Amino acid sequence: MKTTPSLVALLFVFLASFATPAAARTPRGTRITGTIQKIDAGAREVEMRREDNGTPITFTWSKLTTFVTSTSMADATILRKGARVEVTRHVPLFGKPLVTKVTLLPVTAQRAR
Repeated sequence: MKTTPSLVALLFVFLASFATPAAARTPRGTRITGTIQKIDAGAREVEMRREDNGTPITFTWSKLTTFVTSTSMADATILRKGARVEVTRHVPLFGKPLVTKVTLLPVTAQRAR
């Protein structure tokens, strides 16, 4: 029995219509700006409040995390309660969320909303 090419193409289009779109995860991480609320230096864990929606998020840092100020590279001592930072955050399938870059931002007196 011969199958016509148009029937094969129609069957392929029919089956392809059932495919669901795949959600892509960025390997670069998500950039989040916020204010530090709590720091646990022993566990290398930070809780910060997001500027965009005000929800608290937590993350950990590692030896590979880069800390940056306005003028140069720094270390984890720039993390202080009340500091305004921008982080590049990754959420792995297993384990706690982690950051690869922390940038200390200047604290402004009034923020435009």
